[in-house]
Amino acid sequence: MATVGQKLTKNAANRVSKSFPIAVTAVTNTDFVFDIPAGAIDVEFTTFTTTAFGAVTDAQITIGNVAGGAQYVAATTIKAVGRKAHALVDAAAAALLSFPGQAFVRVAQSGGNSATGAATLVVSYSLPTS
Repeated sequence: MATVGQKLTKNAANRVSKSFPIAVTAVTNTDFVFDIPAGAIDVEFTTFTTTAFGAVTDAQITIGNVAGGAQYVAATTIKAVGRKAHALVDAAAAALLSFPGQAFVRVAQSGGNSATGAATLVVSYSLPTS
């Protein structure tokens, strides 16, 4: 698993956004791992696909607490250029009231793999104030 480069942005409302580049290789699954501070709240995930993924059938993203897991975001297509705000799975909506720290991202290609495709995953969250 690769740790991906990150950008960190803070706004006035104690909201933080991190962006992670997503690029695939010509394999079925490409995995990434990233850290969010433990205790982060109100976590949201958005994917911006900037170069369409060349997988023959589909390219889907999942986000979970283990490699290949989908505990936070279920399999969602990100194949075409565009923006996708990801809905949290029901169990995650309650569990992510306080984020545990690390998340795993998988981009799974189906129907034939391609090294074409690029996106940015933006993770936004709030940090509790004391």
